[in-house]
Amino acid sequence: KISWSLNLGMAGTGALLREDSPLYMSAALMVGFPVAVLGLLSTVSPTAACLLNKFFNYARAMIHMMLSGEGSVKSQIKHLPDPDEAFKKMDSKESVDIIFIRHGESTWNEIFNKGSGISRILMLPIRFAMGFFEEIRWLLTDGSVFLDSPLSGEGVEQSRALLSFLEKSKGLTAGENQKYINVLNGAEGKSVVVTSNLQRAIETVVIALWGRLQRSGEQVHLLSDLQEVSRNVDTMSLSAPNGLPPLLTLPGALNSPTFDAPKMLETSGNIGQKPIRETSYTRLARFAAWCFESPIAPKGGSGTIIVAGHSLWFKSFFQAYLGRKVEHISKQKKIVNAGAVAFTLQRGTVDGVVVYRVDPQSIKVITGGFK
Repeated sequence: KISWSLNLGMAGTGALLREDSPLYMSAALMVGFPVAVLGLLSTVSPTAACLLNKFFNYARAMIHMMLSGEGSVKSQIKHLPDPDEAFKKMDSKESVDIIFIRHGESTWNEIFNKGSGISRILMLPIRFAMGFFEEIRWLLTDGSVFLDSPLSGEGVEQSRALLSFLEKSKGLTAGENQKYINVLNGAEGKSVVVTSNLQRAIETVVIALWGRLQRSGEQVHLLSDLQEVSRNVDTMSLSAPNGLPPLLTLPGALNSPTFDAPKMLETSGNIGQKPIRETSYTRLARFAAWCFESPIAPKGGSGTIIVAGHSLWFKSFFQAYLGRKVEHISKQKKIVNAGAVAFTLQRGTVDGVVVYRVDPQSIKVITGGFK
């Protein structure tokens, strides 16, 4: 009887959701009519245009969440050669040093991921309500608490703490990691700074390297291939191709009249939102190739690429390019917020096929570590 009732209910629901059903037509009217009105008003009203843009951004985010082809990197690399085994057979080898910097806490992390155990569950409704009201406050702006979520207040402080750590360590010579600290400060060797096109990564690297960026006047390069590995709506980019995301909180966080986003942030590598059916490994592989082939990447193992990005992307990178039998914390845990980790990426050819490998002995925690 229960099974029969469920089947009858599902059949009834299916009938109601047919295109010729009253429920379907009512739903289409309820959604379509306001959107059509906003579309007409947007031609004469900036407010209506902003609301329409916000609606389409949320619609895109929900569609991506349901249809994303990202999947698990572990399943996508099963057919690929083991980097360690391939390394033994490489015809030629080249390498580049890389420093990963994870973004500070985001507003999404603050609402959904903060705390643990019962306190996290009890506080979630309160934090969500606060986030919802903040989203309403930003309704008539390009920004969002949930989509392409920016740094939270704590995330800004974590980024400032990294800046303070680097500036206080500037010019020192002692310590195992001083070389990497000097590189981050722009005081040793050649280096280039790249970042994900998501707000929280951009904000983190600009704040954390603000001393260096002011001294050098260099640009930070946005790369879409560094966009986070996830289907969650907070990983959707709000930037247009070759454009910038809103970055509404960054000027206040820097408290500097000299910050000029279009001048400091170079966007030719930003294609906007990641393709909906593209796998995450595809972006990892493109970035690995970029490290050796881009005109702005250091050549001949003579420099360092400083990468601002995301926990799952970084973990996936280590899973893809560390040897399959290598047991390392970077494969299992996330780099902490505003943490920095250095390593060497190697490239070679085996029977004409390009292979990438992270040297496990080269992985060094500069600050923060894994958790």
